[in-house]
Amino acid sequence: MPCDQAEQDRLAIQHQVFVSALKGKLTTTRVTNATRRILDLGTGPGNWAVAAAQQWPHAEVVGVDMAVWDLETTEAEPGGGRVTWELDDLDVWGEESDIEILTARLDRSGFFGEVNEAYRAESSSRSNAKGSPSQSQTPLTSEGDSSYNPYVLQQEFQPGWHFSEPFDLIHVRNMKGTFASWEEVYTEIYNNLTPGGWVEVADYECVLPEMLHSNQIPGEMRLENYRQRDAHDFVVPTMRKLYLAMMEGSFRSGRPLGTYYLHPTYLEDAGFKDVKTTYVNVPVGQWPEDEEQRRVGKLFLVALMECLEAHLLRLMTRHGDSSGIWTVQQVKEQVEQAQKELLEYNEQGSRQKMKEGWCANFKWVSGRKSKNAPL
Repeated sequence: MPCDQAEQDRLAIQHQVFVSALKGKLTTTRVTNATRRILDLGTGPGNWAVAAAQQWPHAEVVGVDMAVWDLETTEAEPGGGRVTWELDDLDVWGEESDIEILTARLDRSGFFGEVNEAYRAESSSRSNAKGSPSQSQTPLTSEGDSSYNPYVLQQEFQPGWHFSEPFDLIHVRNMKGTFASWEEVYTEIYNNLTPGGWVEVADYECVLPEMLHSNQIPGEMRLENYRQRDAHDFVVPTMRKLYLAMMEGSFRSGRPLGTYYLHPTYLEDAGFKDVKTTYVNVPVGQWPEDEEQRRVGKLFLVALMECLEAHLLRLMTRHGDSSGIWTVQQVKEQVEQAQKELLEYNEQGSRQKMKEGWCANFKWVSGRKSKNAPL
């Protein structure tokens, strides 16, 4: 994903949508005076981290990201906050997924609802087969290795995160497509929480409008069948094409998009208790009659339109889809056409004053580390 000013603006808008969906709240978990350290994992330009520091001034807030952002801009807009910024790549396992297996899994799965369940089931089996992610191996060396020193003890290699102190709350938002193995991520989150600490993971799924009103059962919407359907069957045909390409490209990259990683069993398998899921439907566009919902829908429509190039450009020019590798020009032209379709669909919905329209499903999943768990 890019980290330029356009992306920073988009993420600021997206932050407003997440907060509005929770009616002004930053989190579904309870933050008390005992909450002393908060980690915003994948903080980006830090909109959530700065807001958290303002709302809970007694807590130390740490924002970590692998890219450099204009943090001064983020801090200046809401008036500042006590945030410690860290630059780090937390995908430390160096695991390369089998791309053929991933793409075959996508073809076998239903394109929308089923793909998350299928990926979760097979991902869990893979994790159980290879053992606990906390197990580490000592790199083998020999006297013929130029780096070998017989007078220095070889330190055991410990994969994982190494924060100086644990946290009372770890917040993860909109990180789909980031990690190859979420099992290890949840294990590290658990290990870096204080006993009794909480994790909250948030993201959204935006299913295309024709799928929301389809009478077909999920099993009939296999990827192969979806490819063969005529473009005129869809109200936003270019958006449908880009959605399909983006999903294929993400599977080819080894980091599938989708909200499968919010499945509660991920947290339960890592040891979390009191796992709870919160759902909120957010309108796409200005079709609702309620003024506040129209405002949120407009914000999300802007964020959706602006995310297309950000998500697609590297995926399609590097990994491509079943048709091959795309050029930069192809991506930009298709994105521009999809944006026009989205605007036209929004205008049509606004005129019709629909009682039920296109919505994105926002989800928050939280879990607690047992108070009796060792540090």
